[in-house]
Amino acid sequence: MANDVFLVKKAQKGDQEAFIQLVKEYEPVLYNMARRFLKNEQDIADVLQETVITAYQKLNQLKNPKYFNTWICRIMINQCKKLMSLEPSFDIEDYPFLVDNQETEHLAMNDLLAGLKPIYRIPLVLYYYNGFSVKEISEILTEPTGTIKSRLARGRVLLQKEYIGSEGGLV
Repeated sequence: MANDVFLVKKAQKGDQEAFIQLVKEYEPVLYNMARRFLKNEQDIADVLQETVITAYQKLNQLKNPKYFNTWICRIMINQCKKLMSLEPSFDIEDYPFLVDNQETEHLAMNDLLAGLKPIYRIPLVLYYYNGFSVKEISEILTEPTGTIKSRLARGRVLLQKEYIGSEGGLV
């Protein structure tokens, strides 16, 4: 974290190598996040590229370098939302964005998660798949922590209802 702050400060002063290091460090996190929301690799690549470009162009607007992680994740989510809003309709068959080619239970849970409204899905993905704390999610989504906690709780309840309703569970 201290190294990130140092790199952000260097990048804000025009050090392109520092920015490249930051991007390389955060690329796996950003890729995994985008993969949870988007349907194909080309869309993911487009969103990653737009995120990096936007972050580079607006790096001087980041007031506190210690929040770089939160800031760049917010940019990624906004880019994903922008791309998803261009999609004509939502059909689960067209969205294999959560597929890890792992066990059936994992895939079925991802299908259930994909069926949730974004206000519940996004906090759940950030919390359970990306490991962000409630406070970090609150900062990323610019929502109060209480709102994030309730959306996580409500999202879990909705997932549980769907899980139980999906013909006796996932197997």
